[in-house]
Amino acid sequence: MKDLAKEKDLTVGKNLAKGPAMVLGPEEGESFWQPAPHLGYMTIKVSPHNHSSNGFSMGVQVMPAGCHVRSHGHAQNDEILFVYEGNGRCVIDGETHAIEPGSTVVLGRFVEHSIHSDGPGDLKFAWFFTPPGLEHVVRAAGRPRRPGESAPEKFDRPADLAQVLEKAGYATAEELRAAKRR
Repeated sequence: MKDLAKEKDLTVGKNLAKGPAMVLGPEEGESFWQPAPHLGYMTIKVSPHNHSSNGFSMGVQVMPAGCHVRSHGHAQNDEILFVYEGNGRCVIDGETHAIEPGSTVVLGRFVEHSIHSDGPGDLKFAWFFTPPGLEHVVRAAGRPRRPGESAPEKFDRPADLAQVLEKAGYATAEELRAAKRR
């Protein structure tokens, strides 16, 4: 990773401060194998851990055909997904939408959603999260991944992941549906 901002004076003019800039290669970032039912891996590209902005985090997810992200929602975050390879579907508040390369999915707070990889190959998408927070869940749920290594045997979510999700502001599908009935 090359931090372009460190090579230049961060002050421009009298009152303007230039923000940081980064260029990351395809395999750069913290990468983690994911438990069932997603499998595949997620790579955290940008977060407050490596970028001074605390307004967002961003990464990529690679999910094999037949796998999915469970139905959930976010109480504190907005999320944008950009599909760049593969085919699948997302289910948003009970309505199914096909997704393919070039699809963009925008998910506001308290929107119930799941993502499904329908194949034939992997579904690959970039995720943008504001404010940041998804990176904590990725680290807590996953196992460290090194570029080029083979996927591990299928593994389950950690026993304490429910507490991590709650702290990160996730809401289960059941909690979201109960809130709608009130």
